[in-house]
Amino acid sequence: MKILASDYDGTLRTEELVAEKDIEAIARFRKAGNLFGIVTGRSMESLQKEIERNGFTYDFIITNNGGVIYDGDGNLLECMFMEYNHALDIISYIKTLDCVSFVINDGYHRYKFSVDKNQIDHKYGNMPDASDAEETILDRGKIAQLVVSLNDTILAEEIAHYINANFKGYATAFINVNCVDIVPHGVSKAEGLYYIEDHFGLDHDAIYAIGDSFNDLPMLEEFHGSTLSHARSVIKEQIGVVYDSVADCINEIMKEM
Repeated sequence: MKILASDYDGTLRTEELVAEKDIEAIARFRKAGNLFGIVTGRSMESLQKEIERNGFTYDFIITNNGGVIYDGDGNLLECMFMEYNHALDIISYIKTLDCVSFVINDGYHRYKFSVDKNQIDHKYGNMPDASDAEETILDRGKIAQLVVSLNDTILAEEIAHYINANFKGYATAFINVNCVDIVPHGVSKAEGLYYIEDHFGLDHDAIYAIGDSFNDLPMLEEFHGSTLSHARSVIKEQIGVVYDSVADCINEIMKEM
């Protein structure tokens, strides 16, 4: 049995919808007795809509960059939250930035708050601002992930460096496409996949992972990692194994069976 964990945005879904050849390859992979799962920076609320829209099947889901984990039936297995007061300090810092918006994730739902409406929000442009007041959401005390939407790669690097240096031991920042994902300390896609390995009692050497961005690197380096041809050169050079699609990756894995 083989296991494939795939990033979602930019990996499994590269266009408006997941390509039919990828959906068919996943079904064929699972029918052969293998396991397939999604590992994403998205919230479960957001990913669930994508699953319903695209109709692909899965055996596990890891959201929030590794902080929230579900089995194939959608049962919650694990959910990690940020230390509350440090999360508030990070939000105060975000509000000083030249960013577009930020999102608070409570472990399932996500809430958007605009910072500069004069900028185009490439990350959350189709998502309305939260209907609840920020204070109301924060008073619930559950902050599983913060996402900063921005249009400046250099600023993204500065934000990630600041968070990782000034909130070390409390939070970790990952650069993603048009955003910076901020999660509780110890959370990563690799750690989420290690949880799945233990939960299912899997053979570590049978686990494969594919992704296209910097937040994917932890799992790509810890497992049999591969990336996409459209990924940044530094990621392709670091990982070495490159495919044009998830379907191509699945086809190669199944050749080894």
